[in-house]
Amino acid sequence: MRNTFKNTFFKNLGKKILAIVIAIAIWFLVSIESNIEKEITMIVNYVNLPKGLVITNNPPEDLNLVVRGPRSRLSTLSPQNFEFSLDLSNVTQGVSKFDIRTDQIKPPRGLQVTGISPAEIELEVDELVQKTVDVKVIFSSPETGYDLVDMPEVTPKDAIISGPKILLSKINEITTDTVSTKGVKSNFTIEVPLRTTNPLIKVVGDKTVRVTVNIRESTIEKEFKDVDIKFVNFENLNFEPIGVLKAELSFEGPYSKIKDLNSDDIKVYVDVGDLKKSDRKLQRLKVSVSYPFNDSIKLKKQEPKTLEVRHN
Repeated sequence: MRNTFKNTFFKNLGKKILAIVIAIAIWFLVSIESNIEKEITMIVNYVNLPKGLVITNNPPEDLNLVVRGPRSRLSTLSPQNFEFSLDLSNVTQGVSKFDIRTDQIKPPRGLQVTGISPAEIELEVDELVQKTVDVKVIFSSPETGYDLVDMPEVTPKDAIISGPKILLSKINEITTDTVSTKGVKSNFTIEVPLRTTNPLIKVVGDKTVRVTVNIRESTIEKEFKDVDIKFVNFENLNFEPIGVLKAELSFEGPYSKIKDLNSDDIKVYVDVGDLKKSDRKLQRLKVSVSYPFNDSIKLKKQEPKTLEVRHN
């Protein structure tokens, strides 16, 4: 019986193996060619928008499709296999809605679009207009120790912009890019681009302006209190000062000179050699002040200006 089974199993073995191989191949081909679904995106082209109108909202740039077909065909499918244009030739100012159906999409041969999202596209359309507005210069503050002389000058002083009517109705000026004054210590002129706050608003014509910025060094004040008053030329003189030998001073001048001025640079003194031979025991002498950069720094305040001295 064993021999009979063995003979039966190996009888026509080649044909049996061939049949199995064919069956597997058929199953594999059927499996490959069976219909499946695949999701893919498709770019939307908006065409034929009437002249003088502009889209003000953000409609979808692509659609999500569900495509059905053989596995082998879907495996090589890409967005480039689809093309969809939405004709806007009949739109008017206001809101327009478009139903997007699967039968409007033309897939490659042998494939079928079974789903689409979004199924509706809404457009907000407004009139495209122009308007002349003022130009406002945006600039950074000068570095410490420097000031602007008036506001920066701009040429031209206005610009023409275009955009949706509803947006332009709320705009009265357009700004420049920021003009940097970093490291600048004198007047300068620069070409600066104009900028808009909304991508739907465009500058018509020249998109730059000339900006002139006038910068000068700051004039500041600096005070000194309790500066010692000293005496000079007092040899062979017998005298006695009356009062507190301290001075209070205030200086005004360019930032670069004043900022580093300190009490060690200042000399406050009384020339005792000015004592006059007189019967009067009390005399009032001038208090002098010596300081650097006196050609550009001014002494704005001095107390005291004189000092009483007793001549013995």
